[in-house]
Amino acid sequence: MSTNPLHLLVTDSLGRRTVSVDDVPFTIGRGSENHLQLPDTRVSRRHAELVQDGEAWRVRDCGSRFGTFVNDEKIEECELKPGDRVRLGQTELRLESGDTSAGSSSTFDFRQVNALLAGMRALGSTQVLDEVLAIVLDAALELTGAERGFILLAEEGKGLALKVARAKGGITLTKAQTSQRIPDEVFATGTDKIVTDLLDDSHAHLHAGTVALGIRHVLCTPLKVIRFGQGGGGEKRIGVLYLDSRERGYLQTVGALHALAAEAAVVIENARLYQEVVAKERVAQELRIAAQMQQQLLPPSYCLAASAELHAITTPCRDVGGDLFDYVNRGDGVLSFAVADVAGKGTSAALLTAVTQGLFAAEAETANGPAVVMARVNRGLCRRAVASRFVTAFYGHLAADGTLQYCNAGHNPPFLVRAGGLSRLESGGTVLGLFDTGAFDMGEEHVAPDDVLVLFSDGVTEAENLEGEEFGDDRLAALLEGARGRSATEVLDTVQRGLAAFCDTAAARDDVTVMVLKVR
Repeated sequence: MSTNPLHLLVTDSLGRRTVSVDDVPFTIGRGSENHLQLPDTRVSRRHAELVQDGEAWRVRDCGSRFGTFVNDEKIEECELKPGDRVRLGQTELRLESGDTSAGSSSTFDFRQVNALLAGMRALGSTQVLDEVLAIVLDAALELTGAERGFILLAEEGKGLALKVARAKGGITLTKAQTSQRIPDEVFATGTDKIVTDLLDDSHAHLHAGTVALGIRHVLCTPLKVIRFGQGGGGEKRIGVLYLDSRERGYLQTVGALHALAAEAAVVIENARLYQEVVAKERVAQELRIAAQMQQQLLPPSYCLAASAELHAITTPCRDVGGDLFDYVNRGDGVLSFAVADVAGKGTSAALLTAVTQGLFAAEAETANGPAVVMARVNRGLCRRAVASRFVTAFYGHLAADGTLQYCNAGHNPPFLVRAGGLSRLESGGTVLGLFDTGAFDMGEEHVAPDDVLVLFSDGVTEAENLEGEEFGDDRLAALLEGARGRSATEVLDTVQRGLAAFCDTAAARDDVTVMVLKVR
């Protein structure tokens, strides 16, 4: 170690910086093994060295191709004095002694980095991910002097994916080839990978495409964030920052690049999380609109027709549901009504629900009997061939003279409450949408004023309480024991309150639909 401190003011393609001479001999050249590595094509792999002769310093050429110059004179070996200029290729070294300039370059460099990072912090998570990635990459290119930069982020189950590629001057690269092995290795190990010359790398044959572009020097560093939580802190790698250049060098900025990468990783992660929140909110907003539209497709929940008073309600367990009710008060005095339940829940079920409702609506005004209507709706659903989706449905006609005709396609049999007690309406056929040749029968009953018909989906009887016990048909039947003579609204309210009391705070597992008709 030298007892007479020496500093070199280096001016090259990376800018100006101060380097301390801490070892003797102090080697200078293009190779990574040197104490000072210069990104200059006119500098030899080991170009020159500084040696100490007592209290004096000497520079010695190491057989370089283009020579070593001191104050513009070519030398083989020469004693140096403060202020002397040493030229190697296109790089100039100015000799400084003492501690006056020590650290000045690093302070300058980090001021630039801190300014860049302050700008990124100001952005916070309010910028979209693509914009943040471009800002980070442009900062890294400016800091290191690299020609091209790439950010690859980890995608769950897919490995690293290229998110942005930029060149100096803020140019976005639409087509760019990089090494695949180096980013994968850096992401897997969490450590830097610096290749001074791709042609010297032991895996040079794997970089043929990159080398063909003239790219020789690669620096790749991981992007890491620290996780905090109940499981304790831990490192999470979110991707890699990959820089390359035709000029070899820029290793003196690795420390500053690490500071940039550490802060950039946090900004990128914030931007990614923000983008996820925005995407989820967009989906939630679309679901809210879909739920509103689905409710608007349903008829009013209350209807007072010539033959009956009707009150119905449907409550999806998610934003949108797979249950529906519909009715049409026909001009001939007949009330057509339907309740249906599409297998499944959520958005996919809601789409098929809209199709089913449309098919029933198209048949409601016709004079076809319930069995014929059900057969036509079944064929319509089968033509659409929605895989693994079927529909259970109950469709009926109630005439002014009390004649009730109906068809039950695999649906929960409704309760008919008469003066003589409760009965179930089961005549019909198979579920809809699976078998286009399915046969359907029509059932017929004669009802009297004050009789009550209660239709419901399996979301009622299969609702569970906190102990996992189902509500069941028996509990529903018990609620309907005194329903005859009461208004449709009162009966519906009784069913809803009874179901709510049974489930308590247990979450709904299925859509709930109830339709009550009181015969007039």
